[in-house]
Amino acid sequence: MNLKKVTIIGPGALGILFAAGIWQKFKGLCLLHHDENKAMGLEAHGIEVVKAKNGGKMVAFPKVTASSRDLGTQDVVLVLVKTYQTTTVIDSLKDLCGKKTAVITLQNGIGSADILETVVPRSNLILGVTMHGANRVEENTVVHAGKGQTFLGMVDSDAEPLETAVEFAKLLNRCGFETNFVKDIYPIIWKKLLVNVGINALTALTMLRNGQILKYSNLTKIQEMAVREAYNVMQKKGIDVGLDLKGVYDLVRKVSMDTAENISSMLQDRLKKTRTEIDFINGAIVRIGRELGIETPVNETLYALVDFWGYGHWEQAEPR
Repeated sequence: MNLKKVTIIGPGALGILFAAGIWQKFKGLCLLHHDENKAMGLEAHGIEVVKAKNGGKMVAFPKVTASSRDLGTQDVVLVLVKTYQTTTVIDSLKDLCGKKTAVITLQNGIGSADILETVVPRSNLILGVTMHGANRVEENTVVHAGKGQTFLGMVDSDAEPLETAVEFAKLLNRCGFETNFVKDIYPIIWKKLLVNVGINALTALTMLRNGQILKYSNLTKIQEMAVREAYNVMQKKGIDVGLDLKGVYDLVRKVSMDTAENISSMLQDRLKKTRTEIDFINGAIVRIGRELGIETPVNETLYALVDFWGYGHWEQAEPR
């Protein structure tokens, strides 16, 4: 089938990155914004992606609106709001979804699927993980800070992929976003979660860039303890990411080094004095650990500290 209508919900860094890339090959794209005035501004002036490595620019002029009712039934809806904002898109999904609409989420952490399932049938819900990194520098401009693969999989691993979702994966590949549809997405979700557990909260609390965590032995010790707790929780849940604990430590360190100059999304939230996704990262480890009878004191401490700062206590400072 040929895709005709695709909507991205969420005008943040990843939303602009994917919208700009997709629009180059597919003009039936719409970006759904929560603010009518800002939506009008983005549509009038366009959106821009700057490549961090060479400074190259990509400009796009997709349709941008704040009214989901005007868009009608979509072939694909890509959800890219912050994980804690998922409940805010429920009404929009009711406007946009039909029997064959694929709803895809590339959000951080664990928990958004439970919210989306309240309005989207499991047979239409696709979970995803992307390794792309983007930093928003202006209302309509993001820096493409890191390139990587994107993985998609049905929320129900035994379900057959929706045709619309498969076509969307092909479209992403044509647009330069290397994408693979996998049978079981959960090991990939947990692998990224383990990395986020080891990096995000520590960078937000210390105001350090990703790679700088490795320069301090006390911080790397905390990183390893947090990751070990998450690994134990994951094992109790029966998830196999194909790595032993040492392999997971090595993965977290490698990602820290590969993204050494990156400002993590959680630190970006701190700098903007906005809510973080701590509830769905370290907080998810604490919550699931309690359900399974596993203690997670390090993640509980990291969660409590970031959660405290999230109540408007972020200090004004620059990442070192």
